[in-house]
Amino acid sequence: MFGGPSIDHLCCVPSAFHLPHHQRKHTLSLSGIPRIRKNRSSQLLTSRFDSSTTQDALTSTTPSPLHFLSSEERNNIETLVQQRFDARWKGDYDRADELRQSLDDISIDVPWSRILQSTILDIAQTADLTGSVTCKVIVTDLPRSKGGRSTWELIPNDNPALYTNSQNQDNVLQLAHAALGLAVSASERGEDVNEDDLNSIVERAENRLKQLKQRKVLSSFLPETALAGELHGRKAADSALWFALAGTQSSTVYDELVDITTDELLRFGNKPSCRAKDILHIVERVAMCGIVGSASQRLYRVAADCLETKLSGTSDTTNDESRDDTIDYEEESDGSIDYQDVINSLRDSSFGLHSDRPLLGLWRFSTRQRKQRSFFQNAARHYDGRFRDRKSAEQSQSVGGDKLDQYDWPAMFEDPTNPLVVDVGCGMGVSTLGLASLSTDEVQSTNNGIQMDWSGCNYVGVDLSRLAIRYASGVSGRSSLSSHLRFIVDQAEECLEKIRDSYPGKVQLIMVQFPTPFRFQYASEEEDEEKGYNAQLPDTASGDFMVSEKLLSEIHAVLTQNEGKLLIQSNCEDVAVHMQNIAVNNCGFEPVTFVEAVRSLSDSQKRAQDWVTLGGERAIGNNWSGSPLLPLKGRTETEVACLLNSKPVHRCLLVPK
Repeated sequence: MFGGPSIDHLCCVPSAFHLPHHQRKHTLSLSGIPRIRKNRSSQLLTSRFDSSTTQDALTSTTPSPLHFLSSEERNNIETLVQQRFDARWKGDYDRADELRQSLDDISIDVPWSRILQSTILDIAQTADLTGSVTCKVIVTDLPRSKGGRSTWELIPNDNPALYTNSQNQDNVLQLAHAALGLAVSASERGEDVNEDDLNSIVERAENRLKQLKQRKVLSSFLPETALAGELHGRKAADSALWFALAGTQSSTVYDELVDITTDELLRFGNKPSCRAKDILHIVERVAMCGIVGSASQRLYRVAADCLETKLSGTSDTTNDESRDDTIDYEEESDGSIDYQDVINSLRDSSFGLHSDRPLLGLWRFSTRQRKQRSFFQNAARHYDGRFRDRKSAEQSQSVGGDKLDQYDWPAMFEDPTNPLVVDVGCGMGVSTLGLASLSTDEVQSTNNGIQMDWSGCNYVGVDLSRLAIRYASGVSGRSSLSSHLRFIVDQAEECLEKIRDSYPGKVQLIMVQFPTPFRFQYASEEEDEEKGYNAQLPDTASGDFMVSEKLLSEIHAVLTQNEGKLLIQSNCEDVAVHMQNIAVNNCGFEPVTFVEAVRSLSDSQKRAQDWVTLGGERAIGNNWSGSPLLPLKGRTETEVACLLNSKPVHRCLLVPK
């Protein structure tokens, strides 16, 4: 045996390193991946690698890199490295280069299944990590002045899961923003979303999320590979919401984002920099996506634990920089939030899309208040500026197929003869989604409640907002409701005409809920201009207000042949009175009387005060319901916003004479 310095054996797969901190120092490998190297003395050794060291590594309870190599692979590498070292020691550098090339050509595939067996991660969270991690042999030579030793190690080769973010790498948050921008941009142009463009963005997000999952697995062994700031804090929840608003239906995207959100709450949820409201906003956004299943329930349990810790005052005192909110929510005092009620709903699995807080969040988006309107515009500019393919935009594909096919009832519904419920001006479809998801035992009716078999109906929501319909259709598809629920972009009158002429079953209920109100009509044009706080609304009730006499007449024609009912709801008293009067006086309807009727109303709202001052008719009496007419899950986001802000909702039920 040649009597020179020997090879120090340093192996490779990152998951094998469990060294005490004083035994580590960080260097940079040739591929740029951080690695961990033991401190070594510089003395010359006269023997080759001690085989007993190998045996110790193989029998240790701590996973070793040697676990991922066969004896033949390990012996082959050691032999080549020793031969190369011998050649270098003798000055035969040509031979040393040949042996180096032989080592460079070695490729070791380590199955993900073997790496996962060495982790503490729940295997269910990593079940889709198939295939293997390709590793290369890296040899490091020291000069003779430093001992002349050679070390070798096995490291993942060009594995993007290990790299930190770069300018050329996809970012999930940016991709989600681009998906929303694509939907907003198309909606504002009155066009359908190009599905190829959206699918491309979603596919890139799926790939990136898989990389992040791989990084998560490896980070349990090599801290340098831990999840970077790309989805820290609330960013994963934001991403999920933006994908949902864009109508994305990829279950992979939502499941991965919810898992990351849960991990983030576990990481920083008990730190003082994370407020109780921050936790609440996280679970609200996930619920706003309409996500259901084990992943979201796990998140809600973790959130409940964090909230209880916050309320008990035992939060972790470690500093954290996770309050990097990317959507502005209106500030509200903690006193207005019943945290114990939220915690209870998070624990008993009742928290979800149709809970108060998520619906309030959706209301902010659906009404496009100033901050949200600006956010939508920024998303559209982001997509148009960085992602939009002009050529593909000119060849935009339809989201719902040809308009004539929207009313192919046998293709739309599993049983097209079931009774039909129609939501006219459905907006984001929350009410229809809730009603369509009802089972028989979920219906809790009030004295005034509409009595019908909600679980046995088909549902159609119609609206002109392509963005709102995309969101509603996305939630419906992911919730397995598409067999009896469809959302359509169309004029309300045209939709009702198609239903009247061709729907094979009975139309049991038509709902007109919280239409965008018309401008309040003052006594004079001068006063109207002076009070221009509602100048953004439709000009007049007889002009461009959605609920016209023509629409109500079409509804009457549909319901007359089906013996159905018309539900009207509004948060504006003058609008509600106007709709009821037109329906009764001009369109052949008569109001239903209620046991729990409205006997009095407060005049706290500015518009209601002006209405009363002008002597307007009040929404009071037996024809106005004093309690909800729909089941709890049938509430709209506007109705919940009214209830949480102690504002009245005006409800009436009409039938054809």
